[in-house]
Amino acid sequence: MSRRPLVALVGLLSLLPAGAAAHEERLMVGRVEGIEPARRLLVLTDVQSGERRRMAVDPETEVIVCRTETSLAAVRRGGVVRVKYLERAGGEPEARSILLLGR
Repeated sequence: MSRRPLVALVGLLSLLPAGAAAHEERLMVGRVEGIEPARRLLVLTDVQSGERRRMAVDPETEVIVCRTETSLAAVRRGGVVRVKYLERAGGEPEARSILLLGR
């Protein structure tokens, strides 16, 4: 059996853009620096690294306070939250769920 077709296929796959359609789900614990529902924007500072990150939020973003689902209005500046977000190659991260941890 010839290895040429396999080598050619591997070569072609290496030419494709890496992760063009890839996304990765991540977690971040951060302090809320700002939230603008009208602009669909949440700004956090990571409590461990100090990195500032902007995330898109939308009406489908789940917000949980004391084991109860609520609205984005419950998230306040200065609060500490755990955010599960979707990081997309070449795009702004998108918050999927926000858990309010404290103030």
